[in-house]
Amino acid sequence: MIPMRRPDLVRLPRSPLALICAAFVICAAAYAWATPIFEASDEREHFGVIQHIAETGQLPVQRPDLDEETIWAQEGSQPPLYYLISAALVRPIDRSDFEQMRQQNPHARIGLPHAVGNKNHVLHDTPHPPLRNTVLAVYLLRGFSIALGVATIALVYQAARALNPDQPVIAVIAAGITAFNPMFIFIAASVNNDNLVTTLNSAVIVLMLITVRDGFDWRRSVGIALLVALAALTKLSGLVIVPAVVLAGLWTGYRRRNLRGVFVLGSLMLVIWLAVAGWWYWRNLDLYGELFGTETMVAIAGPRPEPFTLATMLAEFEGFRITYWGLFGLVNILTVPLFYRIMDGVTLIALIGVTAFLWRARGLPDHLVPAALLALIITTGAVAVVNWTAQTYASQGRLLFPYMAATSPLLALGIWTMAAPLLKTHAGLRLRYALAGLALFVFLQPIATIAPEYLPPQPIAALPDEAIPVYARFDDAILIGYHTPSRRYAPGDIVPVTLYWHVVERSQEDYSLYVHALDILGAEIGKVDSYPGAGLLRTSTWQPGAIYADHYGIPLDDEARGRYRLRLQVGWWHFASGRVIGAYDAVDAPIESVVLDAGGFVGESLPIETLTAAHEVRSLRFGPIRLLGYTLEGETLTLVWEAQGRLNADYTVFVQALDSSDTIAAQGDAPPMLPTSFWLPGERYATTHILTPTGDLEENVPYRLIIGWYNPEGGVRLRTDTPDSAYQLAMWQPGGE
Repeated sequence: MIPMRRPDLVRLPRSPLALICAAFVICAAAYAWATPIFEASDEREHFGVIQHIAETGQLPVQRPDLDEETIWAQEGSQPPLYYLISAALVRPIDRSDFEQMRQQNPHARIGLPHAVGNKNHVLHDTPHPPLRNTVLAVYLLRGFSIALGVATIALVYQAARALNPDQPVIAVIAAGITAFNPMFIFIAASVNNDNLVTTLNSAVIVLMLITVRDGFDWRRSVGIALLVALAALTKLSGLVIVPAVVLAGLWTGYRRRNLRGVFVLGSLMLVIWLAVAGWWYWRNLDLYGELFGTETMVAIAGPRPEPFTLATMLAEFEGFRITYWGLFGLVNILTVPLFYRIMDGVTLIALIGVTAFLWRARGLPDHLVPAALLALIITTGAVAVVNWTAQTYASQGRLLFPYMAATSPLLALGIWTMAAPLLKTHAGLRLRYALAGLALFVFLQPIATIAPEYLPPQPIAALPDEAIPVYARFDDAILIGYHTPSRRYAPGDIVPVTLYWHVVERSQEDYSLYVHALDILGAEIGKVDSYPGAGLLRTSTWQPGAIYADHYGIPLDDEARGRYRLRLQVGWWHFASGRVIGAYDAVDAPIESVVLDAGGFVGESLPIETLTAAHEVRSLRFGPIRLLGYTLEGETLTLVWEAQGRLNADYTVFVQALDSSDTIAAQGDAPPMLPTSFWLPGERYATTHILTPTGDLEENVPYRLIIGWYNPEGGVRLRTDTPDSAYQLAMWQPGGE
């Protein structure tokens, strides 16, 4: 009997590096899928350079003196190698829809990770359009970038092996923290010249470390020189590692008594750089009068209006750290906050470990020099980033990625130095488990964090029960309800609100929505301007007859003051022309302003001395509210109150002037400016009442003035120890006190 053959199973690669690279490709594909085209950092402008080269065969020429917006913006000042390769890749693809696909969202919240909505830089009819034309070209280049990312990971692995060949686990850790850095994956899954310069720099670093370890080899020296030139033709950060390479050559020549090797390496670097990259730098001198083109780039990107000081650098350091590990979209989508704290801790542990390693290796040049060279590259890179961000707003940790083959091996070395003595024989295995956990977390980010920010709201069946019904028609859309938490807000808070729109007809144009938070005088203390769907659902794409739930968060001004009922004003306008869309009620009568209640606002605690009264009142309480005193001047009565508990409803003060037959002769009911449901125990408030006659008042006749509190919904009064829960405050005579 012939035994049945088992079907072949898919065999996983046994090499840790192969496993890491395979996992990276899967994660990068997920990031590329979750991020619509031109929603990655500067991707629209990078592709603009590529489009221009592919269409014209010419490099962009920067004209900061012109007000016209170019499709490449500041990226047209970058060295061209990445763009030349990319243009060759996409030239066969029809990209005639590029202008349509790059339409900018005028209300985009770029660089504001805590803003609610409008994360999209450009306008999308769908997050995942058909894979053709410009979309196909972008995804082809994203695939090219992912391939470069794989090469970088492999080179980081080799750099770590060259740094410490006795501990292969360090190389695995270095490759892992590179491959599973969410921000590295995000950039590697986008159109960005960082990907090529990172790969080229990493190759230079590997060859540099091998040269320090094994000595000069003319083929290796040619490789270093060529790679340095290519990196310098890709991005200026390719020049940053040159000082370390020069020092490595000098050290190797000194160590091995080989000045000829130093001369060969130096000569090759100069000659090949001039031959390969020198033309572009000469072009800068000819066009802009500067070697690097950075002043022109700053002029287009926008210089800092204020001086860059140490305080500025420290204030922006948190953002710098975050953007090294994961800040997606146009620097406006955060991941889980705990992740940043964990990576801060890992980085701190690694720094301590590297410091300990360097101290122990102080008498061992073969161990000390390679680590010191990598540390020099990181330091030089950091100085370059600080210098650049001092000129324009660019405090992003991802700008250190071109030095990934220095940072990741040193991080891995520091982690291993600290972990090995603690975890002992199981250190390598446990660190691999930690990398596997990091990989799982990273894989979930596109699904849980990135993709939801670009999903437009879908129609709902009916107005939810928690919504407050309203009616206001704006041309083709009707506001039929809204919902916002009835709570107390302070300066700097974000007011969440959901507006419910019933679509009458699809608009021919895209209209913009505004939601303004108003103070007691109607002045604006916060606003959101947006296309509906938080920027993802233009009115020209609405489904007729549908109901949409439209979610926003209105940030309140940090400087707002006062204590009052918060209101939201809602309206529409046409962004390009500024034309305001009028509002109408159910019978087509114009509505001057659509204003919605949105809770209470407390912008300050008033000093007690400002809440004093001419006449004190002792031991008088209406439920949990105590009357402290009053001031009566003519027809104006001011009452001072203190909250001694919480109320679940909004009460109004009644003030009545009664004649001898207990008939109301004048009245001055008024609610407090801040509704009572938002009062906190211990706080003091004043209410002002104007006594308005209900008929003719008799002269020189005193009237009994009674006060109390009641709920307008049902008329129930707050209890006090007087008949009818009304307290006789004073005798009032019209025209007097």
